[in-house]
Amino acid sequence: MRVVDIINASTSADTLLRERVLAMRAQGIDNHIVCADGPRIEALRALGIPVHTVDVPRNLHPWKLAVALAQIAAYLRHTQADVVHTHCAIPGLIGRLAGRLAGVPVIIHTAHGFHFHEATPWAARIPYLAVEGLCGRVTDTLLTQSRSDLEQAERFGLGPAGRRHHIGNGIDLTRFRPPASGPRAGAVPTIICVARFEPVKNHGMLLEAAAILKRGGTPFRLLLVGDGPLRDRYLEQCRRTGIEREVEFLGYRTDIPELLAETDIAVLTSLKEGLPRAAIEAMAMGLPVVATRVPGTREVVRYGETGLGVEVGDAEGLASALATEIGDPALRARHGAQGRAVALQEFDERRIVEELRELYHSRLSAHRRPAPAHPVPGTQRDGLLGTRVRAQR
Repeated sequence: MRVVDIINASTSADTLLRERVLAMRAQGIDNHIVCADGPRIEALRALGIPVHTVDVPRNLHPWKLAVALAQIAAYLRHTQADVVHTHCAIPGLIGRLAGRLAGVPVIIHTAHGFHFHEATPWAARIPYLAVEGLCGRVTDTLLTQSRSDLEQAERFGLGPAGRRHHIGNGIDLTRFRPPASGPRAGAVPTIICVARFEPVKNHGMLLEAAAILKRGGTPFRLLLVGDGPLRDRYLEQCRRTGIEREVEFLGYRTDIPELLAETDIAVLTSLKEGLPRAAIEAMAMGLPVVATRVPGTREVVRYGETGLGVEVGDAEGLASALATEIGDPALRARHGAQGRAVALQEFDERRIVEELRELYHSRLSAHRRPAPAHPVPGTQRDGLLGTRVRAQR
């Protein structure tokens, strides 16, 4: 079986797909990746992953979309892909259409958070619903990382009826272990945010809260891990508010477990999430998480148990929550221990790999065999994934 994952950036491919694709290839599935060229391409290829680069645009530029669509369709025809698995909004649009043009038997899409969310005005939702509705016509199976996104898909009829499933998210738990040395006594409390500098990640709110902490005399150090188009804006905000000495811009990093091991608190101020890997990784490392109460994040962070929650835009509340964690090492330890327990129980990527592998085989088999003349209701199964989802319902 040949599976082609399509995603936007090389950093996203490295962060979200690397371990999963390696596991698939180890199980005999010829798993490829298509993404935009970038700094992580050679590292992925060095691991033995076939990576094909296409200029995947990050916005709805008609000409660039058309060129990428043609290039991806040509690649899929050349590789004779059996399964196309797309991720995120724009790769999901052009990847699914390219899969149909190339005659790929099975087209699967994972929604890493829809472009609209519960706070999006209705008028602004209409274009995205129209695009998702179009793509749904060529989608064999729609997967969501969060249950709230599955509810949205069911509500608006996105994707094929009967083949909309919650898949969740997971990480390689063997890479994320709390340091044996325990808490860092006497050190200035360190806060970390792992997120790309783009509007949806809402760093401006975090930096505003950091300025409030400094004015209140709370000692802290803030590490910002990631890169993106808004980096210069946030550098200027730090200078303007006088927190440039407390905030470090570390860029894109591959040593996340090591950085988390030297950190006390994780923070995430997103406007929405699919299912935030950054929060899962922090919890697996035994860190408390302070985060906005938004779709996706609400399904990872147990507010009051594994960390604290604040409303979007409430910088004062965020500063207060961070100050609470900073000033109470026992609370941090309690939240961190509970967070690790949740991560171990619910977010192991090995389960995701097995369910996807079975889904790929079952859907490909369904396309290759003739349908029975009189199917018996309730007997068709999408492998373990379909069984598990029906059981949850």
